[in-house]
Amino acid sequence: MSAKSKKPAISKAPVALVEDDAPYRSYLESLLEADGSHETVATAGSVEEALAWPARVRPALVLLDVALPGRSGSAAVADFAARWPEAKILMLTGREGDEPLLEAIRAGAAGYLLKSASSAEILEALDDARAGGAPMSPAIARRVLALLREPPAPAVAGGRPGELAVLSEREREVLALVAEGCADKEICARLGITRSTVKNHLTAIYDKWRVRSRTQAAVRFIKITGG
Repeated sequence: MSAKSKKPAISKAPVALVEDDAPYRSYLESLLEADGSHETVATAGSVEEALAWPARVRPALVLLDVALPGRSGSAAVADFAARWPEAKILMLTGREGDEPLLEAIRAGAAGYLLKSASSAEILEALDDARAGGAPMSPAIARRVLALLREPPAPAVAGGRPGELAVLSEREREVLALVAEGCADKEICARLGITRSTVKNHLTAIYDKWRVRSRTQAAVRFIKITGG
C-alpha cells in the first residue's frame, strides 16, 4: 500500500507580546489566533518579565510597548535584539510623540505601530516586518524623517562616504528613495523595477551594512550624505 500524501503544514510566525495593558494584549492574542498565519508564543507585562522568558521562546516577531512600567520598551530594544537577533521588533505606541522614536530605531526596532491601528493594519505590519520592511504609520514616518534631517551633533557630524562604495549604483538609488520616505510601491514606479527587486536590493544593503531594517539603513545614509 502506498502511503497517503499529506499536505504540508502551514508555518505560523511565532509572535511575542510585551504589553502592560491587559485588555489590549488580549485583543492582540485573539487577533493573532484568528488570523491563522501567526501564533502567540509568549506574553509579558514588562521588560523584566519578557527578558526572563525561557530559552525555548524564539519569536520571529516581537510587539513591544514603548511605555512600560519599570524599564521602558524603547530603552530595552537593544537587549531584545541581542537576545533574539533574528526577531523583528515592532514598537507599540498610543501617541505620535517623537521622544523615543530614534532611540528605538537606532537600537534595532524595525518599525512603529499606533495602538489605534486597525486589525488589518496590524497584521499587514507584521507581514511587512517579517519580509524586511519597516512598517510605520504615515505620521510617525514623517516625524522620523524630520528628526533624521535635524542638524547632527558634532560627535556624529560628517559621514563616511566610503561606506557608499560597497553598494551598487542601483542599491544607492533605492536607498536614497527610502531615505526620502518612499514606500516600496513608489520606489518601483520611480525606478521601473518590481517589488521583489526592491526587496532584493534592500536585503543586499542590510547584509553589506549589517543593519536590521530599512529605517536603520536610512539613518546611516542620511548621516553619510548629509540628508
